[in-house]
Amino acid sequence: MIHAQQLAESIPNRFELRDSFRVSNPVLQVEINENQFQTENWSLNGLLLNGLMSDAALDRPIVGIFGPAGTSEMCQFSGRIVRIDLKNQQIAVELDGSSREVAALLPLWVLKYSLK
Repeated sequence: MIHAQQLAESIPNRFELRDSFRVSNPVLQVEINENQFQTENWSLNGLLLNGLMSDAALDRPIVGIFGPAGTSEMCQFSGRIVRIDLKNQQIAVELDGSSREVAALLPLWVLKYSLK
């Protein structure tokens, strides 16, 4: 849970990976437990989401859906929260890597939607 004394902090998980190649276009629309987000950037390993969940907690497992914003293409994903940035109102999610559909669709979406 997020506490008031942490409001100006970025709270990282010690296992967060920041060396992955990140993409900002296309922006992905993400839904996690009825919460709607858009990506700041993303990679094959994870998502940086604009916005916070009231029940965000490090290492919390999550399941949701995502797809390029403005399209009907959606894909289910699972992962865990690896960073909570309260100052910038962002959450970093590490994808679990077990979905072949996610691994196939993310690069396809770059090719299909990044030029629009």
